[in-house]
Amino acid sequence: MDYELSDAHKTLQAEIGKFCRGEIGPGAALLDEAPREEAAARMKANMEKLARTGYLELALGDDPLGKCVAGEELARACPATFLAAMSSATAFGRAVKRFGTDGQREIHLPPLAAGERIGAFACTEAEAGSDLGGAATTAEKREGLWVLNGEKDLVTNAPLADAFLILAWTERNAGMEGGMTLFLVDRSAEGIRIGPAVETMGLRGALTSAIRMENCAVGEDAVLGSAAGNGYGQVRLIMQEVNLALAAMSVGIGMACMEESTRHAKAKKAFGKPIGLFEGVGAKLAIMFTFNDLGRMIICRAAWAMAQGEPESAVLVSCAKLFTSEAAGKIASLAMQVHGGHGYLKGTAVERLYRDARFAEIAWGTSEMQRAFIAKDSLDRFKAA
Repeated sequence: MDYELSDAHKTLQAEIGKFCRGEIGPGAALLDEAPREEAAARMKANMEKLARTGYLELALGDDPLGKCVAGEELARACPATFLAAMSSATAFGRAVKRFGTDGQREIHLPPLAAGERIGAFACTEAEAGSDLGGAATTAEKREGLWVLNGEKDLVTNAPLADAFLILAWTERNAGMEGGMTLFLVDRSAEGIRIGPAVETMGLRGALTSAIRMENCAVGEDAVLGSAAGNGYGQVRLIMQEVNLALAAMSVGIGMACMEESTRHAKAKKAFGKPIGLFEGVGAKLAIMFTFNDLGRMIICRAAWAMAQGEPESAVLVSCAKLFTSEAAGKIASLAMQVHGGHGYLKGTAVERLYRDARFAEIAWGTSEMQRAFIAKDSLDRFKAA
Protein backbone atom coordinates (compact mmCIF):
# COMPACT_ATOMS: atom_id res chain seq x y z
CA MET A 1 0.00 0.00 0.00
CA ASP A 2 1.25 3.45 -0.92
CA TYR A 3 -0.04 6.35 1.16
CA GLU A 4 2.31 8.83 -0.52
CA LEU A 5 0.52 11.81 -2.03
CA SER A 6 0.78 12.30 -5.77
CA ASP A 7 2.93 15.16 -7.07
CA ALA A 8 -0.25 17.06 -7.91
CA HIS A 9 -1.60 16.67 -4.37
CA LYS A 10 1.76 17.64 -2.87
CA THR A 11 1.76 20.80 -4.94
CA LEU A 12 -1.84 21.50 -3.91
CA GLN A 13 -0.92 21.00 -0.25
CA ALA A 14 2.03 23.38 -0.48
CA GLU A 15 0.16 26.08 -2.38
CA ILE A 16 -2.99 26.02 -0.27
CA GLY A 17 -0.93 25.80 2.93
CA LYS A 18 1.15 28.84 1.98
CA PHE A 19 -1.94 30.80 0.98
CA CYS A 20 -3.87 29.97 4.16
CA ARG A 21 -0.94 30.78 6.44
CA GLY A 22 -0.46 34.13 4.72
CA GLU A 23 -4.01 35.24 3.94
CA ILE A 24 -6.44 33.41 6.25
CA GLY A 25 -4.57 32.44 9.41
CA PRO A 26 -3.58 35.95 10.55
CA GLY A 27 -7.26 36.91 10.84
CA ALA A 28 -8.46 33.78 12.67
CA ALA A 29 -8.32 35.35 16.14
CA LEU A 30 -10.09 38.53 14.99
CA LEU A 31 -12.78 36.46 13.30
CA ASP A 32 -13.36 34.62 16.59
CA GLU A 33 -13.58 37.78 18.68
CA ALA A 34 -15.37 40.15 16.30
CA PRO A 35 -18.98 41.30 16.75
CA ARG A 36 -21.34 39.28 14.58
CA GLU A 37 -21.75 41.97 11.89
CA GLU A 38 -18.00 42.40 11.56
CA ALA A 39 -17.49 38.62 11.56
CA ALA A 40 -19.93 38.32 8.65
CA ALA A 41 -17.98 40.89 6.62
CA ARG A 42 -14.68 39.19 7.41
CA MET A 43 -16.05 35.78 6.43
CA LYS A 44 -17.36 37.09 3.12
CA ALA A 45 -13.91 38.52 2.44
CA ASN A 46 -12.34 35.15 3.27
CA MET A 47 -14.69 33.37 0.88
CA GLU A 48 -13.64 35.74 -1.89
CA LYS A 49 -9.99 35.01 -1.10
CA LEU A 50 -10.63 31.26 -1.20
CA ALA A 51 -12.34 31.67 -4.55
CA ARG A 52 -9.32 33.45 -6.02
CA THR A 53 -7.00 30.61 -5.05
CA GLY A 54 -9.35 27.96 -6.50
CA TYR A 55 -10.26 26.39 -3.15
CA LEU A 56 -14.03 26.69 -3.61
CA GLU A 57 -13.81 25.25 -7.11
CA LEU A 58 -11.89 22.30 -5.65
CA ALA A 59 -14.50 21.84 -2.89
CA LEU A 60 -17.21 21.64 -5.56
CA GLY A 61 -15.20 19.12 -7.57
CA ASP A 62 -14.87 15.35 -7.66
CA ASP A 63 -11.49 14.76 -6.00
CA PRO A 64 -12.17 13.60 -2.40
CA LEU A 65 -8.50 13.24 -1.48
CA GLY A 66 -7.59 16.64 -2.90
CA LYS A 67 -10.38 18.22 -0.90
CA CYS A 68 -9.09 16.58 2.28
CA VAL A 69 -5.51 17.68 1.63
CA ALA A 70 -6.55 21.29 1.01
CA GLY A 71 -9.18 21.25 3.77
CA GLU A 72 -6.67 20.20 6.40
CA GLU A 73 -4.48 23.19 5.48
CA LEU A 74 -7.40 25.63 5.69
CA ALA A 75 -8.62 24.20 9.01
CA ARG A 76 -5.07 24.37 10.35
CA ALA A 77 -5.09 28.12 9.65
CA CYS A 78 -8.71 28.93 10.57
CA PRO A 79 -11.26 26.23 11.45
CA ALA A 80 -14.16 28.70 11.32
CA THR A 81 -13.39 29.67 7.73
CA PHE A 82 -13.13 26.00 6.85
CA LEU A 83 -16.58 25.31 8.32
CA ALA A 84 -18.20 28.23 6.48
CA ALA A 85 -16.61 27.21 3.17
CA MET A 86 -17.56 23.56 3.71
CA SER A 87 -21.16 24.46 4.53
CA SER A 88 -21.42 26.51 1.35
CA ALA A 89 -19.41 24.50 -1.18
CA THR A 90 -19.80 20.95 0.14
CA ALA A 91 -23.10 20.69 2.05
CA PHE A 92 -24.95 23.09 -0.27
CA GLY A 93 -22.88 23.14 -3.44
CA ARG A 94 -22.12 19.45 -3.80
CA ALA A 95 -25.79 18.65 -3.24
CA VAL A 96 -26.73 20.95 -6.10
CA LYS A 97 -23.98 19.53 -8.31
CA ARG A 98 -24.85 15.89 -7.62
CA PHE A 99 -28.63 16.06 -7.59
CA GLY A 100 -29.68 19.37 -9.12
CA THR A 101 -31.03 20.02 -12.59
CA ASP A 102 -28.90 21.70 -15.25
CA GLY A 103 -30.73 24.94 -14.57
CA GLN A 104 -30.13 24.75 -10.82
CA ARG A 105 -26.43 24.06 -11.36
CA GLU A 106 -26.15 26.98 -13.76
CA ILE A 107 -27.78 29.37 -11.28
CA HIS A 108 -25.89 28.37 -8.14
CA LEU A 109 -22.53 26.75 -8.89
CA PRO A 110 -20.59 29.44 -10.81
CA PRO A 111 -21.25 32.18 -8.21
CA LEU A 112 -20.51 29.72 -5.38
CA ALA A 113 -17.13 28.89 -6.90
CA ALA A 114 -16.44 32.61 -7.40
CA GLY A 115 -17.22 33.42 -3.76
CA GLU A 116 -20.01 35.71 -4.91
CA ARG A 117 -22.76 33.52 -3.46
CA ILE A 118 -22.88 31.65 -0.14
CA GLY A 119 -25.03 28.61 0.51
CA ALA A 120 -26.42 27.02 3.66
CA PHE A 121 -27.82 23.56 4.37
CA ALA A 122 -30.84 23.46 6.70
CA CYS A 123 -31.99 20.09 7.98
CA THR A 124 -31.59 20.27 11.78
CA GLU A 125 -34.49 21.27 14.03
CA ALA A 126 -34.66 21.94 17.75
CA GLU A 127 -36.59 18.70 18.34
CA ALA A 128 -34.95 16.76 15.51
CA GLY A 129 -31.16 16.72 15.32
CA SER A 130 -29.77 13.36 14.27
CA ASP A 131 -33.34 12.05 13.95
CA LEU A 132 -34.35 13.52 10.60
CA GLY A 133 -37.65 11.68 10.81
CA GLY A 134 -38.58 13.84 13.76
CA ALA A 135 -38.53 17.00 11.64
CA ALA A 136 -41.70 19.08 11.65
CA THR A 137 -41.08 21.31 8.60
CA THR A 138 -43.58 20.63 5.82
CA ALA A 139 -44.05 21.60 2.18
CA GLU A 140 -47.58 21.48 0.83
CA LYS A 141 -48.54 21.69 -2.84
CA ARG A 142 -50.97 24.54 -3.51
CA GLU A 143 -51.96 25.76 -6.97
CA GLY A 144 -48.67 24.77 -8.57
CA LEU A 145 -46.52 26.11 -5.74
CA TRP A 146 -44.84 24.46 -2.77
CA VAL A 147 -45.64 26.23 0.50
CA LEU A 148 -43.09 25.66 3.28
CA ASN A 149 -43.79 26.00 6.99
CA GLY A 150 -41.49 25.24 9.88
CA GLU A 151 -38.24 26.23 11.58
CA LYS A 152 -34.69 24.99 11.13
CA ASP A 153 -32.19 25.29 13.94
CA LEU A 154 -28.41 25.80 14.02
CA VAL A 155 -27.99 26.58 10.33
CA THR A 156 -24.34 27.38 9.63
CA ASN A 157 -23.94 30.41 7.33
CA ALA A 158 -27.61 31.38 7.72
CA PRO A 159 -26.88 35.02 8.72
CA LEU A 160 -24.95 35.62 5.47
CA ALA A 161 -26.27 32.95 3.10
CA ASP A 162 -27.80 33.87 -0.25
CA ALA A 163 -29.60 30.54 -0.70
CA PHE A 164 -30.70 27.61 1.44
CA LEU A 165 -31.27 23.92 0.94
CA ILE A 166 -34.20 23.12 3.22
CA LEU A 167 -35.39 19.60 4.08
CA ALA A 168 -39.15 19.27 4.45
CA TRP A 169 -41.85 16.62 4.55
CA THR A 170 -43.84 16.46 1.32
CA GLU A 171 -45.63 13.15 1.97
CA ARG A 172 -45.47 11.74 5.51
CA ASN A 173 -47.29 8.55 4.55
CA ALA A 174 -44.40 7.66 2.23
CA GLY A 175 -41.92 7.57 5.12
CA MET A 176 -38.49 9.18 5.12
CA GLU A 177 -37.29 7.28 2.05
CA GLY A 178 -40.01 8.71 -0.18
CA GLY A 179 -41.64 11.51 1.74
CA MET A 180 -38.91 14.10 2.29
CA THR A 181 -37.68 16.66 -0.21
CA LEU A 182 -34.87 19.21 -0.40
CA PHE A 183 -35.89 22.68 -1.60
CA LEU A 184 -33.68 25.45 -2.95
CA VAL A 185 -34.94 28.65 -1.36
CA ASP A 186 -33.49 32.09 -2.00
CA ARG A 187 -32.84 34.41 0.92
CA SER A 188 -35.16 36.98 -0.67
CA ALA A 189 -38.11 34.57 -0.85
CA GLU A 190 -41.26 35.89 0.77
CA GLY A 191 -42.08 34.12 4.02
CA ILE A 192 -38.54 33.18 5.07
CA ARG A 193 -37.11 34.81 8.20
CA ILE A 194 -33.45 34.63 9.26
CA GLY A 195 -32.89 34.70 13.02
CA PRO A 196 -30.06 36.56 14.74
CA ALA A 197 -26.67 34.87 14.93
CA VAL A 198 -26.37 32.74 18.05
CA GLU A 199 -23.34 32.77 20.33
CA THR A 200 -21.43 29.50 19.95
CA MET A 201 -18.64 28.15 22.13
CA GLY A 202 -16.22 27.65 19.26
CA LEU A 203 -15.96 28.27 15.51
CA ARG A 204 -17.54 31.62 16.25
CA GLY A 205 -16.62 33.10 12.89
CA ALA A 206 -18.84 30.56 11.10
CA LEU A 207 -22.06 32.37 11.88
CA THR A 208 -25.06 30.25 12.80
CA SER A 209 -28.75 31.01 13.31
CA ALA A 210 -32.24 29.61 12.95
CA ILE A 211 -34.45 30.18 9.91
CA ARG A 212 -38.21 30.17 9.88
CA MET A 213 -40.62 29.59 6.99
CA GLU A 214 -44.14 31.00 7.30
CA ASN A 215 -46.17 30.17 4.20
CA CYS A 216 -43.00 30.50 2.15
CA ALA A 217 -44.14 29.79 -1.41
CA VAL A 218 -41.66 28.53 -4.03
CA GLY A 219 -42.11 27.18 -7.52
CA GLU A 220 -41.76 23.65 -8.87
CA ASP A 221 -38.20 24.46 -9.90
CA ALA A 222 -37.24 24.85 -6.22
CA VAL A 223 -37.31 21.05 -5.74
CA LEU A 224 -33.71 19.81 -5.82
CA GLY A 225 -33.53 17.58 -8.86
CA SER A 226 -36.39 16.51 -11.05
CA ALA A 227 -38.87 15.08 -8.52
CA ALA A 228 -40.03 15.41 -4.92
CA GLY A 229 -39.51 12.63 -2.40
CA ASN A 230 -35.77 12.09 -2.81
CA GLY A 231 -34.57 14.35 -0.01
CA TYR A 232 -33.68 11.76 2.61
CA GLY A 233 -31.47 9.76 0.29
CA GLN A 234 -29.79 12.94 -0.97
CA VAL A 235 -29.06 14.09 2.59
CA ARG A 236 -27.52 10.74 3.50
CA LEU A 237 -25.16 10.83 0.52
CA ILE A 238 -24.14 14.43 1.16
CA MET A 239 -23.55 13.60 4.83
CA GLN A 240 -20.77 11.23 3.74
CA GLU A 241 -18.96 14.05 1.96
CA VAL A 242 -19.52 16.42 4.88
CA ASN A 243 -18.28 13.86 7.42
CA LEU A 244 -15.12 13.28 5.40
CA ALA A 245 -14.60 17.06 5.31
CA LEU A 246 -15.11 17.28 9.09
CA ALA A 247 -12.50 14.56 9.54
CA ALA A 248 -10.03 16.68 7.57
CA MET A 249 -10.98 19.69 9.69
CA SER A 250 -10.29 17.70 12.86
CA VAL A 251 -6.79 16.77 11.70
CA GLY A 252 -6.18 20.41 10.76
CA ILE A 253 -7.14 21.50 14.29
CA GLY A 254 -4.98 18.72 15.72
CA MET A 255 -2.01 19.88 13.65
CA ALA A 256 -2.48 23.48 14.77
CA CYS A 257 -2.58 22.35 18.40
CA MET A 258 0.60 20.32 17.94
CA GLU A 259 2.42 23.23 16.27
CA GLU A 260 1.46 25.65 19.05
CA SER A 261 2.48 23.12 21.70
CA THR A 262 5.80 22.30 20.04
CA ARG A 263 6.74 26.00 19.80
CA HIS A 264 5.80 26.52 23.43
CA ALA A 265 7.69 23.39 24.57
CA LYS A 266 10.84 24.67 22.86
CA ALA A 267 10.58 28.26 24.10
CA LYS A 268 9.47 27.83 27.71
CA LYS A 269 12.11 26.76 30.20
CA ALA A 270 11.83 25.18 33.63
CA PHE A 271 14.66 24.12 35.90
CA GLY A 272 17.15 25.35 33.34
CA LYS A 273 15.96 23.50 30.23
CA PRO A 274 13.09 23.60 27.67
CA ILE A 275 9.98 21.93 29.02
CA GLY A 276 9.80 19.75 25.90
CA LEU A 277 12.78 17.80 27.19
CA PHE A 278 10.79 16.65 30.22
CA GLU A 279 9.29 13.22 29.68
CA GLY A 280 5.76 14.24 30.61
CA VAL A 281 5.64 17.04 28.03
CA GLY A 282 7.48 15.11 25.33
CA ALA A 283 5.06 12.21 25.71
CA LYS A 284 2.12 14.55 25.06
CA LEU A 285 3.73 15.81 21.86
CA ALA A 286 4.28 12.20 20.78
CA ILE A 287 0.62 11.37 21.35
CA MET A 288 -0.44 14.40 19.32
CA PHE A 289 1.75 13.36 16.41
CA THR A 290 0.47 9.78 16.52
CA PHE A 291 -3.20 10.77 16.57
CA ASN A 292 -2.73 13.24 13.71
CA ASP A 293 -0.82 10.78 11.56
CA LEU A 294 -3.27 7.94 12.14
CA GLY A 295 -6.18 10.27 11.45
CA ARG A 296 -4.65 11.40 8.17
CA MET A 297 -4.11 7.80 7.05
CA ILE A 298 -7.69 6.72 7.70
CA ILE A 299 -8.90 9.86 5.89
CA CYS A 300 -6.77 8.90 2.87
CA ARG A 301 -8.24 5.40 2.93
CA ALA A 302 -11.81 6.71 3.15
CA ALA A 303 -11.23 9.33 0.44
CA TRP A 304 -9.73 6.73 -1.88
CA ALA A 305 -12.67 4.38 -1.27
CA MET A 306 -15.10 7.20 -2.04
CA ALA A 307 -13.29 8.11 -5.25
CA GLN A 308 -13.30 4.47 -6.37
CA GLY A 309 -16.95 3.96 -5.46
CA GLU A 310 -16.13 1.14 -3.06
CA PRO A 311 -19.19 -0.26 -1.22
CA GLU A 312 -17.52 0.19 2.17
CA SER A 313 -16.68 3.87 1.63
CA ALA A 314 -19.60 4.98 3.83
CA VAL A 315 -18.44 3.02 6.87
CA LEU A 316 -14.83 4.08 6.31
CA VAL A 317 -15.93 7.72 6.31
CA SER A 318 -17.76 7.12 9.59
CA CYS A 319 -14.62 5.54 11.04
CA ALA A 320 -12.56 8.52 9.89
CA LYS A 321 -14.99 11.05 11.33
CA LEU A 322 -15.30 9.17 14.63
CA PHE A 323 -11.56 8.73 15.16
CA THR A 324 -10.38 12.15 14.06
CA SER A 325 -13.08 14.14 15.85
CA GLU A 326 -12.39 12.43 19.16
CA ALA A 327 -8.64 12.61 18.57
CA ALA A 328 -8.89 16.39 17.99
CA GLY A 329 -10.57 16.79 21.37
CA LYS A 330 -7.84 14.78 23.08
CA ILE A 331 -5.09 16.66 21.27
CA ALA A 332 -6.60 20.03 22.22
CA SER A 333 -6.76 18.91 25.84
CA LEU A 334 -3.11 17.85 25.75
CA ALA A 335 -2.17 21.19 24.17
CA MET A 336 -3.91 23.01 27.00
CA GLN A 337 -1.95 20.92 29.49
CA VAL A 338 1.37 21.70 27.78
CA HIS A 339 0.62 25.43 27.89
CA GLY A 340 -0.58 25.34 31.50
CA GLY A 341 -2.27 28.45 32.85
CA HIS A 342 -1.28 30.57 29.86
CA GLY A 343 -3.21 28.26 27.52
CA TYR A 344 -6.31 28.82 29.64
CA LEU A 345 -6.28 32.56 29.02
CA LYS A 346 -9.01 33.92 26.74
CA GLY A 347 -7.67 34.97 23.36
CA THR A 348 -4.76 32.58 23.12
CA ALA A 349 -4.55 30.29 20.08
CA VAL A 350 -4.77 27.15 22.20
CA GLU A 351 -7.85 28.39 24.04
CA ARG A 352 -9.57 29.07 20.71
CA LEU A 353 -8.56 25.72 19.22
CA TYR A 354 -9.72 23.94 22.38
CA ARG A 355 -13.21 25.40 21.83
CA ASP A 356 -13.15 24.72 18.09
CA ALA A 357 -12.13 21.07 18.53
CA ARG A 358 -15.34 20.14 20.31
CA PHE A 359 -17.58 20.74 17.30
CA ALA A 360 -16.86 17.73 15.09
CA GLU A 361 -17.90 15.17 17.72
CA ILE A 362 -21.47 16.49 17.76
CA ALA A 363 -22.02 17.78 14.21
CA TRP A 364 -23.58 15.92 11.27
CA GLY A 365 -23.94 12.71 13.23
CA THR A 366 -22.58 12.50 16.77
CA SER A 367 -19.88 10.04 17.80
CA GLU A 368 -22.65 7.88 19.20
CA MET A 369 -24.39 7.86 15.82
CA GLN A 370 -21.14 6.98 14.05
CA ARG A 371 -20.54 4.05 16.42
CA ALA A 372 -24.07 2.79 15.88
CA PHE A 373 -23.64 2.92 12.10
CA ILE A 374 -20.26 1.17 12.22
CA ALA A 375 -21.63 -1.51 14.53
CA LYS A 376 -24.65 -2.12 12.28
CA ASP A 377 -22.38 -2.42 9.25
CA SER A 378 -20.27 -5.01 11.07
CA LEU A 379 -23.31 -6.99 12.20
CA ASP A 380 -24.78 -6.97 8.70
CA ARG A 381 -21.49 -7.96 7.12
CA PHE A 382 -20.94 -10.94 9.36
CA LYS A 383 -24.52 -11.98 10.06
CA ALA A 384 -24.10 -15.18 8.02
CA ALA A 385 -21.45 -16.34 10.46
